[in-house]
Amino acid sequence: MGLRELDLTILRHCEKSGDGLSDPLTARGAADAERVADALAEAGVDAVFASPYRRSQETIAPFAARAGIEVRTDARLAEWFLSDAALAEIHDHAPRIFADRDYRAPWSETAAEVWARISAALADVAASGARRPALACHGGILGATLMNLADRFRPEDWAGFHQPTLVRLHRGEWRRIELPEQGAADGRADLGEAAAHAGDAFDAEAGAGREAGA
Repeated sequence: MGLRELDLTILRHCEKSGDGLSDPLTARGAADAERVADALAEAGVDAVFASPYRRSQETIAPFAARAGIEVRTDARLAEWFLSDAALAEIHDHAPRIFADRDYRAPWSETAAEVWARISAALADVAASGARRPALACHGGILGATLMNLADRFRPEDWAGFHQPTLVRLHRGEWRRIELPEQGAADGRADLGEAAAHAGDAFDAEAGAGREAGA
């Protein structure tokens, strides 16, 4: 099966309490994880592959427990590594990252390097035989996957991916999955991550990669 044939649900984790690999979800993030579980059940997800970061694990845990599905942790789904130096001037680097997948912001992963590890992980997902797999991961991983597998994906789309965001991707077509209602404002504009500029797609979330060392 080619990667474009995968019927993927990709999840950016719920609201996190910090940028460290072991920082948990906030109380609101934990509540949203229950709503995520409802949405994933409706989407018919039958397998879960997750980043090793605690925020991704806690986001997917309610669904996995309800569905009786094992969470398969994959280090290749860890967040895009961007250095402190790159993040400090991300509005300058972001357009170059979008335009040239081999462009390297200072001491950071290139888009090509990120896709190399994601695509290897997705090849294993395809080989698993799952019909509707889900990736529990990060904004950078979600964006990089859409950059490579979606027919129409723009920088401004990326900048609108808050915590959490769910996307369904199949054969180049993608759409956002809305969470069941529980206070329309939860997890949206007040997170301080929404932006009009493409550079904000690489927000402090991506900075957590500096602690991963990869």
